[in-house]
Amino acid sequence: MTFHIEKTFLPSTGVDIVFNMSSLSPYSRSSIIYDVDYEKREITIAQPLTPFSKRTEYEELHLTTVIHDKNRKLRAGVACTHLKLLDRFPLANRSIVSAVKIRYKPPIQEINIRSAFRLPLSKKYIIKSKLVVDSLEYVSPKDYIIRDISLTGIGVVIPKQRGDRINPLTALKLNQTLHIGVILINMDQEKPYGTLPIKATTARINQNYSETHILAGFNISALKPAHETILNKFIHEAQVDELKRLSGRT
Repeated sequence: MTFHIEKTFLPSTGVDIVFNMSSLSPYSRSSIIYDVDYEKREITIAQPLTPFSKRTEYEELHLTTVIHDKNRKLRAGVACTHLKLLDRFPLANRSIVSAVKIRYKPPIQEINIRSAFRLPLSKKYIIKSKLVVDSLEYVSPKDYIIRDISLTGIGVVIPKQRGDRINPLTALKLNQTLHIGVILINMDQEKPYGTLPIKATTARINQNYSETHILAGFNISALKPAHETILNKFIHEAQVDELKRLSGRT
């Protein structure tokens, strides 16, 4: 398939900035396009929720977006050769925002990555879930709270006490297998965004996260392609919605 920069990267398009795509652990951040100069090969984007700074380090940087090709969706992207931080970028509505100007290098081509940004949950985009460990069920937010989620992992905060008893989830061990059923919810929609069964393993446990809670991280070990698409879309739309809110755009 032939891709065209002028038809792919347009103002207001939601994009993902992918770091170190060729490495074993690529990661990305969500943004939206503010302005494009095709002659200079420059694209100005919103600062991601985790912003670029002068200390941001990377080996590779790609700008990508999801496009529709007949009966399938795919990710197209272009390599970036230079970026400049803009502290005061004027929008059409006369508001001033932080932005990043990226210089790209053609050609644009199909991109294939699994990793995604870790999405902190908000009041609008929430997740209800049930966790099964050793045949015992635990539900959120009573037994634990999902703090963030990505295509590759889930972060949860677990209260050490449940009423006047010790929370059994504080006994989780590293590399322990568990099953999670999650319901993705956009509070502006009547129906759930999607329901996903997830198989995971515990990757990290911080017993000293706070006096009252521990922090646990789960690696997602099995997620069907169709469910991965739903989760990726949920994360992407939540990030773009938050960026629009912060920049005063609707």
